[in-house]
Order: sequence, then structure tokens, then C-alpha cells
Amino acid sequence: MQVTTYVNKKLLKMRFTLRLNIINHQDVNILAFYSGQYINYVINVYSNDNQSALYTLNRNIIDLNDTVVMTGDFNIRDNDWDPNYPHHSAHTKDLFTLAESLGLDLSPPINPSPTRFADNPHNTNSVINLAFINPNNSGFSQYSLHPELHRLSDHVLLIIEVSINETNIDNSFWSICKDSEKEKNFIKVITDNTFTLNILNITSKENLEAIVQQLANIFNEAWYSQAKKKHITKHSKE
Repeated sequence: MQVTTYVNKKLLKMRFTLRLNIINHQDVNILAFYSGQYINYVINVYSNDNQSALYTLNRNIIDLNDTVVMTGDFNIRDNDWDPNYPHHSAHTKDLFTLAESLGLDLSPPINPSPTRFADNPHNTNSVINLAFINPNNSGFSQYSLHPELHRLSDHVLLIIEVSINETNIDNSFWSICKDSEKEKNFIKVITDNTFTLNILNITSKENLEAIVQQLANIFNEAWYSQAKKKHITKHSKE
């Protein structure tokens, strides 16, 4: 496994989730998170010399137009992003096809430099760590390279600046506290009203649909008569 993603505890309310149901590959992390209105995605990639991750992504990516950034080590050298490399890669077209399908553009860092240090001092350093950013998402606007922070790694640290709105996101939900009087009332209302349903005269599809609708109305009215609307803000403690 070449890809690991860490999420700061302060961002847990954004409900970051590793979406293995979309792609289950050891070198691809697709993280979904809730931005207050929409589900967005971050894709973290390591593609080896055989480009197995890139191949898997191109074969399996479906409707992920809410991806805000795709970044990682793509192991592709190309003059399009590395002016010190005079050639073009056969894999570049596949990479751009993937990015285009996700609504992403290749984004240059604000301080261009090599992103990987060569093992052999006779070889040149290279640019193989890239970031593709959604141009319509102003929160993910730019990124910078920090070679001074690489420590023991042969790769340069890439830091993407994310703008977070100072205003509260109106994220609300309805709930009933477990083992509360409201929960007991909720169950009682459903039980009492369910017994009033006439289920002895189900002789047609129309009769069945009418009873199902009555049952749905019972649950809906019971829920909203007992549940309380709660709001999640940056000051919430749970």
C-alpha cells in the first residue's frame, strides 16, 4: 500500500469517509466529505510504473463530478509540467482524460520546482507529484511546494490551501433522544394508529398502495410530532 490519508480531528464534523465501494484499490484513496450542502470528493493516488492506479481509475470512475482535488504521485514525466524534461509520456493522455471526466484541471504550484529528488546524483530531479483542482471550487484555490520539509522522504511536501468560510454552515437534522419520553410517545402514536388500518380489504393493487401510503403518513406524523430539529455549527459539541 502506497497511499494513506489522515484527517484532522477538527474536521470530523465534515464526515470524511473512505469510499471503498467506489474503488477498492491499494493505491487509491477516495474520500467523501460533507461541505454543508453537497458531498464532495478528494482523490489521493499513487500510480506505479505500470500505471495500475491510473488504469483502474479510468475504468471505474463514474459520476464523481463533485471531486474538488485529485493529487498524488502519478509517476509520469512529461514536458507539459516539467520544463527540464524534453519528452512527452504515452500515459499523459489517459491522465488528462481522467481529470477531464472529473471536471478537474492540472494546477501548477505557486512556486514550481521538482517534486522528487533523484536517487542517483547523476540523474535529474523530476516532477511527478501533481495536483488537479476543480476550477469552480474557490475553496481549493492554489498549492505550494515545500522541499525544506521533506525530511527523509525523496518527495517534496505539497500543501494545498483550503479556504474555510467563517460563517456557520446550516447543517440541521431531526432526532429523538434514545430512551426519552419522546421516544415512548413516538412508538405509542405509531402503535395506536397502525391498529386503525383496515388490512382486511386488500383486494387490489390500489388498495395496497393506499394502505402503504396511510402507514407512511402515520410514521411521518409521529416522527415530526415528537422529534426535535437540531443544528450543527462550528460551536457544536456533539
